[in-house]
Amino acid sequence: MFSTHKNKRVYSCSLTTLALILSFPTVGYSVELEEVIVTAQKREQSLQDVGITITAFGEAMIKNRGLTSVDQLAAAIPNLQALDDAAGQTHFRMRGIGLNEFQSSFEAPVGVNVDEYFLSKPFMASMGFFDVQRIEALKGPQGTVFGRNTTGGAVNYYTNKPTEEFEAGVRATYANYKRFEVDGFISGSITEQLTGRLSFRIVDQNDGPYLNLFNNEKIGGKESTQQVKGQLQWTNEKTTILASAHYGSQEGELTPYDNLFQDIPGGAHAGGVTDIEAVIRNPIGRFTVNQDYFPTRDNISSGFNLRVDHDLGWATISSLSSYEYFERDQREDSDNTPVASVNIDWYSKINQYTQELRLSGERDSWNYLFGAYYEKDDLIGVDTIDVGAVRLGDEYTQVTNSYALFTNHEYAVTDQFSLILGARYTEEKTDFDGASYLALGVGEGIEDRIDPATYLTAVLSDTSRKDTSFNFKVGANYKPSEDITLYASYSTGFRSGGFDIGFNTDLIIFEPEDVSAFEAGVKSVLLDGSMTLNAAFFYTTVDNYQENANLPGELTPRRRNVGKLETKGVEIDMNWHPTERLTITASGGYTDAKISESDFLFGTIPIVGNVPANTPEFSTNIFVSYAQPVNDDYELEFMASWTWVDKRYLEIENEADHLVSSYNTLDGRIILNSLNADWQVSLWAKNLTNERYLRYINDVPGFGLFLPVNNAPRSYGVTVEYNF
Repeated sequence: MFSTHKNKRVYSCSLTTLALILSFPTVGYSVELEEVIVTAQKREQSLQDVGITITAFGEAMIKNRGLTSVDQLAAAIPNLQALDDAAGQTHFRMRGIGLNEFQSSFEAPVGVNVDEYFLSKPFMASMGFFDVQRIEALKGPQGTVFGRNTTGGAVNYYTNKPTEEFEAGVRATYANYKRFEVDGFISGSITEQLTGRLSFRIVDQNDGPYLNLFNNEKIGGKESTQQVKGQLQWTNEKTTILASAHYGSQEGELTPYDNLFQDIPGGAHAGGVTDIEAVIRNPIGRFTVNQDYFPTRDNISSGFNLRVDHDLGWATISSLSSYEYFERDQREDSDNTPVASVNIDWYSKINQYTQELRLSGERDSWNYLFGAYYEKDDLIGVDTIDVGAVRLGDEYTQVTNSYALFTNHEYAVTDQFSLILGARYTEEKTDFDGASYLALGVGEGIEDRIDPATYLTAVLSDTSRKDTSFNFKVGANYKPSEDITLYASYSTGFRSGGFDIGFNTDLIIFEPEDVSAFEAGVKSVLLDGSMTLNAAFFYTTVDNYQENANLPGELTPRRRNVGKLETKGVEIDMNWHPTERLTITASGGYTDAKISESDFLFGTIPIVGNVPANTPEFSTNIFVSYAQPVNDDYELEFMASWTWVDKRYLEIENEADHLVSSYNTLDGRIILNSLNADWQVSLWAKNLTNERYLRYINDVPGFGLFLPVNNAPRSYGVTVEYNF
């Protein structure tokens, strides 16, 4: 497994081209890489032996590379893009397949699992994760070994578990914008068979990069987050029971849209300026806004998980039970003016229950897994737009029941050749009861938002749908030598249909999408074990592709089946340890994604040939780490990470103003390690060159708005970590 012991550095996999490798000078000796263990198939395996495209990071690399945000994680993984700040949603997009939506009722095709428990809605991941031991990113349809299936891939977080030996640690960071973070843990035995772990994370930030002329305050970064997690684990010779509970609260500000109206100060607005024509767009600068309703969030999450693993002798039976609660209360000033013209509130509350049963084992040359899964999502959504004295709103409840049977098998025909066969049956039923409203008066707070007595009903709906699907996977692994693995697979996936009510006068019902994915790759260990070089080719089609699209006359983007998506490409991944002191990892991805078949039109404009949102053709990352001993007691470690992302469209319409430029970022870190005690101090900076680029666009012609979101400016700070 990954290790975090003193003086033992663990490096994860990444990617590069052969030309890059050959460009480095020959070194007289090399150091063998430590084996990376993953659990992508619900059993411990070497990363180099698993016939799936996976990128994995251990705890040390997560901390040293600053992979605590989804943006930083995506930068280190080829053909993965991410967004975590548009309406407070956390979105991943893999190989052109993903979600580009602010509404809370949709499920993402790239799933997020925490300790093998699925989070059904993207906003449930917006609070972030802590005390993480490793992260695995799996690409392509996932369903034959997972409880809830996903069509684009999965990002799996595994947190640290209770230990028998006493361990404790604390890590504190102070950064610009008056940001203070501290996280810590204590772990160890309580009785002979009972162990426990308590971990926490606190974030407090009192400043931000934006000046709001409306009230002359610095905003755009204020945050107060508290998270805590407790675990108890009981074991005997055959049974392990792990119970965990967590709680988190988050108050803070979101990045404002960069549609800046800045020439009317708050005083002028207070004096009675209400004519929107009098507000002239005259940007003073990137970090200056003039808004009466600055975007904020106030979120709460809690949950309880219970896992039981019992050794039957001939197999292991596992039960995973989970309850998750998340309440999302956010707002934004979509018109970006001091006039209360398009102020939006988002409110969501979900209760999620899951139960998974698995039977897994190994007999001779056969590894097998049988599973059953049940999930119930009970979601409430209330969204409103205040336009002067008029309020548009939607209110709904959505209850989803998902049932599945799944199985996965790997059979070693010979010592070198194995076959893989997986299958899944899914049945999902969704009940939707909702309405959109037009209010004649504007109230204050949640109570007024959800009082239908004050509204004129524009749409009423009380309906349901049921979707079923059978999916499968066939694959083969071949090892011509101990250091090389060749693999190929063909798999299918499924994402159920659903409902879109939005702020509009009709209810859209979109149909399921079906995915077919082919993948072939090679994993190799080279240069006497000092290098891993992995490459993969993929070809994927999505029928009835679900995407957000704006039609003329509609107030907001709506979710629809827009045609057939075809995406293909290549990923290359290298990790090299040429000397004891030097480590180089690099990754590169190429994606050719487009709508290949469609009758869908934007007015009179066809969509065929368009590229999905936030899907660059090329992306690459290079990470270098060099350790230099200072004396017998201390060591300095220098790290740099460079990321380049190609130009890309940020809306499926692919209009000229949706195409944004390529960008590159540079991060750096200097770490002072104590060789005789378990502590370190690091100085770090992200986006050293203060590169500016757009991360998100929401084009809303119904309101005459074009709403882009900028990336975060340069950040820097100092981190101190001590383990007892």
